[in-house]
Amino acid sequence: MASTPHRDGWPELGMAAFDTAALQSLDDPADRVDQITESLKLFAAMSRLPSSQLDVMVLRRLWNRPPETVSALLGVPLAAVRSDERHATRFLESVLCPPPPPTEGNTP
Repeated sequence: MASTPHRDGWPELGMAAFDTAALQSLDDPADRVDQITESLKLFAAMSRLPSSQLDVMVLRRLWNRPPETVSALLGVPLAAVRSDERHATRFLESVLCPPPPPTEGNTP
């Protein structure tokens, strides 16, 4: 986190959207643009996570490290890694996949 550029007190992860495995696997320019857009949204949401959750998500989801390795790298209990990952996942889902508005009620 110390070496990551920050904007308004939050880590700036946007440049990482241009260097992902998902992007590198695509050949079609339109698919690449869609992937960059999706990655930018994800990284913007991730930058709002508390630092412990962000560290866990980067190591678990972006670097694909097992929970035990993340625990050892961060020097925190395995239960803390799992809890941080669970809370971060819920937050990201709420931001990136909000539920549709209710459709019930009186319709004019």
